[in-house]
Amino acid sequence: MPSSNSIFKKFNSSIKLIKNKKFDSIYFLMGDDQFLQSFFIDQLEDELSKVGSIDKIILSVEEFGSKQIISKINESDLFSTRKIIILRSPNSLRGKTRDELLDYCLNPISDKYLVLIQDEFSLKNKLVKGLATSSTAVSTSTPFENELKMWVSYFFKENGFNNIPAKIIDDLISIFGESVFTIKNEIDKLCLGLTTDSNLDSAVLNEDIHLGRSYKKFELFNYIGKRDIFSSIKLGRSLVSKDSSMLDLIRPLNELFQELFFVKIFKGTNRPHNSFSLLSPSIRKNIQQYANNYTSKEIVQAIRKLANIDKQIKTSKIDDKSAITEFVFSATNNE
Repeated sequence: MPSSNSIFKKFNSSIKLIKNKKFDSIYFLMGDDQFLQSFFIDQLEDELSKVGSIDKIILSVEEFGSKQIISKINESDLFSTRKIIILRSPNSLRGKTRDELLDYCLNPISDKYLVLIQDEFSLKNKLVKGLATSSTAVSTSTPFENELKMWVSYFFKENGFNNIPAKIIDDLISIFGESVFTIKNEIDKLCLGLTTDSNLDSAVLNEDIHLGRSYKKFELFNYIGKRDIFSSIKLGRSLVSKDSSMLDLIRPLNELFQELFFVKIFKGTNRPHNSFSLLSPSIRKNIQQYANNYTSKEIVQAIRKLANIDKQIKTSKIDDKSAITEFVFSATNNE
């Protein structure tokens, strides 16, 4: 069986095919980058609209239910109206409708373009595997650094700026590279305060980059990785007071310690990597270094502590400041 990487087309390659009017009946987008998902759909709709009028329908299992979803996908149109049908989380379908969706993918209706979107990048069940192999599968996970650089340049160009200094690009990716969506938001905010005559090498611009919420989160994770207890508690309490919440931090913190644990297990040998990550590129680059600061037992204890705090927050038994303080002290205290 082909690997998941060989099944999925690169995002940019898929967009080029669409712009060349090479359309497919079924697209399966896998990966949770919201910007890439929206960008793909917008490009598909724009190019199909140039050929002729087209309607767009958005479906979700939560709103319509499994049976009605399949009915809407299969229904014929007396007026032969061209349609883009977008279905989020097809893995939420239940019962025989899962097989019915696979059957449709093998024999799609002409003039219908079905776009399936699954946030989780995993080929662990029959439906997802079947959709990936019977459609044009496209990765919408956050891309790696080289592709992110192209997106940074693209977003600046959209705002009227060219020839961006390498340091600005590197800083933006290091701090905000958790998703294309985040990078776009930060660049758009930066450009609001700039004119075409602005000096992009200026200290003010670099200062602006280092004052945002994502930078604070990057700094917090860096301090935790280094076991800097004082800085971690100070920044963590500030972050949950003004810019974030403990619930927002639990998933990326859990991923951080899971990555540290994998380093301990695999001990430098090759291992499978997630196709998407909640951690910034700079944090991911330093995982090996951070892992040297913890024992396997301490890492497991930190993961369990996060699970316990998650339950406490959801039952209102602990506030955010207390939660981050308790976690950081438990995870980074050397005593």
